[in-house]
Amino acid sequence: MNKKILTTVTLLSTGLANAATLQGFDATVYGFIKASAIYSTEAVGSFNNTNMSAPTHALVDTGANRESRLSFQTAQSRIGAILKKGENLSGKIELDFVDFAKSSPTTQMNPRVRIAAVTYSWGNNKVIVGQDWDLFSPVTGYTFDIVGMYFKAGNSGFMRQQAQYLKTIGDWELGGAVGLSAANPSVSDVDTEYGKAPTYALRLTRKLEAGRVGLSGIYGRIDLYNPNATSSSNPSPLNPNGRHHESYGANFFFEKNIGLLGLKAEAYYGQNMDNLGTLTLSRAVNGVDVKEYGGFLSAQYQVIEKNFVFGGVGISKIDNPADMQNAEVATTPATPPSNLLSSNSVLRIGWEYRVTEDFSWISELSRFATDTKVTDNNYNYAAADVIETGVQLRF
Repeated sequence: MNKKILTTVTLLSTGLANAATLQGFDATVYGFIKASAIYSTEAVGSFNNTNMSAPTHALVDTGANRESRLSFQTAQSRIGAILKKGENLSGKIELDFVDFAKSSPTTQMNPRVRIAAVTYSWGNNKVIVGQDWDLFSPVTGYTFDIVGMYFKAGNSGFMRQQAQYLKTIGDWELGGAVGLSAANPSVSDVDTEYGKAPTYALRLTRKLEAGRVGLSGIYGRIDLYNPNATSSSNPSPLNPNGRHHESYGANFFFEKNIGLLGLKAEAYYGQNMDNLGTLTLSRAVNGVDVKEYGGFLSAQYQVIEKNFVFGGVGISKIDNPADMQNAEVATTPATPPSNLLSSNSVLRIGWEYRVTEDFSWISELSRFATDTKVTDNNYNYAAADVIETGVQLRF
């Protein structure tokens, strides 16, 4: 961990707590510590990697993938700070410690920036600029897999660099955003930067008693570039397909508390959505557009005092799997294994015992069922059962 990262974490965990900065901002620190053991009957993928850091799907059922495995994890722990000055200006920064390229790290964990955003509000208007939850698809589910969530299995939308505008009119909220098409953690510029086209998102939300319901949509134009394809007349990277890809998604979302019962749900449909960083399945490849649909339903119920049962079901499915990429020709980092899933579902059930208001023991059983496109006419089905148990301290 370098000195800058260490300094940032130290400030968040100590110097900001119950203090005010020299500029007059009030600071509030929040977060949680999650420490758990996790067991899987077969290999699972955490987005693009074969490990249990944040399981999202089962892996191709061959070779070593059939072996059961066990890990201990604390990387999903989270810390954040809210800075506020007056009634109009605030900022938020949030970190966790997940690195999907590390299977079971201890001191090798590194902080990961989740949110870094500034908010300015006046009257019924609000502007949020920076990295924050995507305006598109704002609802998540009840699960102990806090980072893996129901992504790639019915839940869409994640963090995005964007500028948002929100306006409240009675019980209605109207929102719009312009943002970065997708993340690019590599050293060099790729399609994200060469395309020079942002995403555009709209959202309409109706406030309910102890909940909300709404519609949202996102659109972006994607160009797939080959940085090695140049010519004397055009030294810039060429678009080998000679065409643009239209990427879009539309979804319905709902969340509400009804007495002791909490409900969260989403249903969506779209094209090339993974190109927009929504953590879904469909991805434009070789000049072909790929469509998908999916959704999830998640619930939590307080059974007796201090005891909660929670769970849910989610599924994502490619609408035109014959057109998507397959493992036989996917040989570059631009097409990682998780982009070869033609369908993926998860079924979950868990139990939370709240020892105190701020401290819980939580256990969850998940079953992933995944179809992976291996060749043009061959799909591999795999299923994996995952059980995770551990504690969570909230602050």
